[in-house]
Amino acid sequence: MVVRLFWIALAAGLVAGLVAAGVQAIGTWPLIDTAETFEIPDPVAAHEWSPEGLARAGWSVLFDILAGVGFALLANGALLVFRSLRTVALDWRVGAILGALGFATFALAPAFGLAPALPGMAEGDLVARQTWWLATAAATLSGGVLSVLGRRTSDWLIGIALIAAPHVVGAPGEGFGLIGLLSLDGTVGEGGMPVGLAQRFAIVSLAAAAIFWAALGFSSAWLQRRYLELR
Repeated sequence: MVVRLFWIALAAGLVAGLVAAGVQAIGTWPLIDTAETFEIPDPVAAHEWSPEGLARAGWSVLFDILAGVGFALLANGALLVFRSLRTVALDWRVGAILGALGFATFALAPAFGLAPALPGMAEGDLVARQTWWLATAAATLSGGVLSVLGRRTSDWLIGIALIAAPHVVGAPGEGFGLIGLLSLDGTVGEGGMPVGLAQRFAIVSLAAAAIFWAALGFSSAWLQRRYLELR
């Protein structure tokens, strides 16, 4: 079963990764290219190698596929555990719920503190941002599971508190939360990037994430129903 689950996650992650790469190629990559024209040249970074053209696109697609497989392993493992506890019909509704939970946990909730950012925007310390992102995702997932599966009022209250905690503490650095970014006017970053460009990137990035998680959720549910029957 473990080997079969791995191949299911690999297939679902490949599908989701390729779908995400296609959406990004149309929606976010052109915005990134435009944003790079507003970056202030860094004398140190100028001597570092950076992929361009087809190489850059190839690395982006590879990253999307690897991210898809990683998330698919987590999602399919969680779905298998849930199926072992409760009898559920693996139809489109399960795929939709799985995709919605993944999107809310790993994209939407962190975006309220740190919206997807273009090159050239002030972002603060990378390690601190990544730590906050991971903590937010973990808190959102834990709080969501506790709120949905909890049977006592205290479970719901603790779940809501966990979801809210990272946003009460606040994200580190000089980045923008989604609501704050969408309410801005003028320019952002030292290079004077139009804020409209940054706003479009944040919205398109979240849309791409939603499509990615929908593809992952539906494909995972279908593949588990087709190839992984519990006995």
